[in-house]
Amino acid sequence: MAYCEEIKDYEDHKWYLVDRKPQKCPHCGKKTIAKAVLGYPLEEDWYNPKIFNIGCLPTPFPEQEKFGCNTCDSRFFKDTKVARAYLNGESDWY
Repeated sequence: MAYCEEIKDYEDHKWYLVDRKPQKCPHCGKKTIAKAVLGYPLEEDWYNPKIFNIGCLPTPFPEQEKFGCNTCDSRFFKDTKVARAYLNGESDWY
């Protein structure tokens, strides 16, 4: 069964750990979840609803986000051992 767990106490971001792509955003309830793409987007990618543009700078988290909500900017990270260790204070992200 799929799950989506909020990463709490991490500044004011709406970040979640997931085991797969969510059907709808847990924050806004919209079905605008898209694949996250790192880097400077082409003009057609900027307006493509199937792409969540991260931008040029990676997030300060050990795993790069895999999906994002194009409505409210929530970000979804794959739940891995590295991510869990970081959240539990057992390792650094760099």
